[in-house]
Amino acid sequence: VVVLLYCLVTQSSAIIETNYHSTMSTLSDLISMKKLVKTDLLRYVERLKVVQDSILNFVHDKQPYDDLTSPSAVSEYLKHPVHAFHLIKRMTSGLGVIEALINKTRKFDPLVNVMEMRKQRLLPWDEDFTGLAGSLVRLQDTYALDLHELTKGHIRTEISRNRSFPGRLPLNARDCFNISQVALRHGFYDRAVEWVEQAIRIDAGEVNFTISKQELDTFHEAVVKKHDANLDTTQETTAWEGFFWQTYGVPVRDRMKRSKEYKAELFQEELQEYQDSQNYKRLCRGERLRTPKMDSQLRCRYYEGQDGFFKLQPIKLEEFNLKPYIVVLHDVIQDRDLEDLIAFAKPRLMLSKTYMEDMDLSPIRTSSNTWLFEQNGTIASRLNRYLRALLGMGTLDSKFEAEPYQLANYGTGGHYLPHHDYLYDVYEGSDETDEFSRFPSYGDRLATLMI
Repeated sequence: VVVLLYCLVTQSSAIIETNYHSTMSTLSDLISMKKLVKTDLLRYVERLKVVQDSILNFVHDKQPYDDLTSPSAVSEYLKHPVHAFHLIKRMTSGLGVIEALINKTRKFDPLVNVMEMRKQRLLPWDEDFTGLAGSLVRLQDTYALDLHELTKGHIRTEISRNRSFPGRLPLNARDCFNISQVALRHGFYDRAVEWVEQAIRIDAGEVNFTISKQELDTFHEAVVKKHDANLDTTQETTAWEGFFWQTYGVPVRDRMKRSKEYKAELFQEELQEYQDSQNYKRLCRGERLRTPKMDSQLRCRYYEGQDGFFKLQPIKLEEFNLKPYIVVLHDVIQDRDLEDLIAFAKPRLMLSKTYMEDMDLSPIRTSSNTWLFEQNGTIASRLNRYLRALLGMGTLDSKFEAEPYQLANYGTGGHYLPHHDYLYDVYEGSDETDEFSRFPSYGDRLATLMI
């Protein structure tokens, strides 16, 4: 899915290296790389078989002196010049053939190619493994996935609609243990408890054990202790689900008795931070938070645009919220526009990270993105024309009327948490040299378009 954001100020994101858990295209490319590695390994195995056969033939080729048991008998044997000739020949040209085969095989050592592929990020790193493990935890947490089904390889959610996506490969006890470790590292203390408990259940039924029971029990005890210790330190904010940690809000032993105060409420004007986070997840799951009374104020209508550009084919405008004003404009962008955007973005996507107010990296967004400027192609011109007609505002990034288009891919493990962007006038007049303070005159965003 490509998301296009149209805003009226430059966003505070820095583009760095790619990864394998926030971009689907890199996962698709990895299948091709896997086939290349497989071919290299199979060829290497065939060469190893030739070397193995040659070595076995060499060591199993029985010689007359092999049966000689005394030094005097060996000495007597070697006095014969032809015998001496054969021994020297065997240990030079005969062994030399083996040496040559080994050296030749080393030239085709696939490790060299594998290391180079990793260096160029054509193969995943360890951080990609932990990133994808973390994505499973986030998906489970956000969409209330059935953990038992998830470990069978199936994705199933019963909130707010029962949907299932079957898979082919289950997770073993070691997999669940690894995911629990990642959940703990990312601050999902409650999910870490659940994953290690699931690992214990799977381990009890495994024939070929993937992890020892002692290791699981020790880690389970440590996770529970970490979870409950965090409750003691956070006190009143135990249920807060911010950027850094998440708990049950009560000790693990009391999680089934949790008070309703830790459950999210319906849409309100004022929400606690943990309620805001819960509501965000409920919206992701497709739950309705608005009351019928609130929805009764919303309208649908045809919209011709600011300059009549869409008069012959008016746009269907559907209101979703009045304050702030949020609408869905149907059938503005055509399929060919989306295809052009995807074609432009795919070879250019790189990992993006968002910075907080103090310019530290923020976990609120993990994705891969690129930027489309007005001079990059006809697709930018077409989008600018649509937006001018819709908004009646300037859309040229070269004149600082708007920022360039951001094309983002959130892949399997990318995520976006609700947050507020910082206002530029906070930095105006400061001594900062970051991007905020360099362009204080741009002003704040007036509108955002998402496709």
